[in-house]
Amino acid sequence: MTDDILDSMFHGCALRAYLEVWARTGQFPPDSEATRIRAYQLYEEALAEKNGRPRRLNQQPKEEFSL
Repeated sequence: MTDDILDSMFHGCALRAYLEVWARTGQFPPDSEATRIRAYQLYEEALAEKNGRPRRLNQQPKEEFSL
């Protein structure tokens, strides 16, 4: 495996989600369930953009991931 892990779209989204949840809650380590939910939200948005669908206008994270 020669690819850098952050070259993976999902892993990049997961890292961003981890950092967002940490920044939003101040909890370290961040809640794993909130991070998982946010990572999948970001991944779905990235896939939609990659496949030519416009991103949603509301880029704010859904409140359901905050604890």
